Amino acid sequence: MFEVPAAATGLIEAEPLTALGRFNHEAACVDPRSGTVYQTEDRGDSVLYRFLPTKPGDLQAGGRLQAMQIEGLTDTRNWTTKAMPVGQPFEVNWIELDDVNAPEDDLRNRAAAAGASLIAWGEGIHMGTGDLYFCATSGGKKKLGQILKLTPGQGKTKDTLELFFESESEEQFNYGDNLVVAPNGHLVICEDQYTEVVNNHLRGITPDGIAYELGHLRMQTEPAGACFSPDGKWMFVNAYSPTLTLAITGP
Repeated sequence: MFEVPAAATGLIEAEPLTALGRFNHEAACVDPRSGTVYQTEDRGDSVLYRFLPTKPGDLQAGGRLQAMQIEGLTDTRNWTTKAMPVGQPFEVNWIELDDVNAPEDDLRNRAAAAGASLIAWGEGIHMGTGDLYFCATSGGKKKLGQILKLTPGQGKTKDTLELFFESESEEQFNYGDNLVVAPNGHLVICEDQYTEVVNNHLRGITPDGIAYELGHLRMQTEPAGACFSPDGKWMFVNAYSPTLTLAITGP
């Protein structure tokens, strides 16, 4: 992991944040209240990591890396059994990890052996208001994707995790990847599927868990990096190849 200051006006020294762990990094988000960094892992047997900085706001100062353990649930993927129903909160513990530079690329294996819960290809992650959401690309009985919601307890209560959405058809969404919380509280999901005939969509999901089509890229590419302007009037999204950045506005 590396950090680029938003105020940078030129090249900066590339200093790896080794305390945040070495694994197949996909995405990260920061809880502005605590400075905690949550990280997803791009593997079919991944785990969710959190980094507790020694000095919030200064990641170079080091800290502790942990893996998520759901009480009574070792596997969120629902591939064979409906172990995790939609909407049911589970309490969460966090397992301390050592040797986080993992020269043998075994961090997730050691985390799982210690009780960390498995996730199907952790992808995009975004902090909303008090909650954070992240995609599990191939999770669910149909293996079309899941969205999980983590609610930090902020030291007052235990953190909780729930399965917010699990796709049951390609019309809901197919292989969700990047995601963002829109100003109106809806989720915007970028699909990342590669087939010979199907193009990728932008999908919306309401706070009540209703999925709808938001946009359709009529080219065989991955939309990614959806985000909003500070006033909430424009949404930006990238197309992977051919490389484009789209600016979208409307009701």
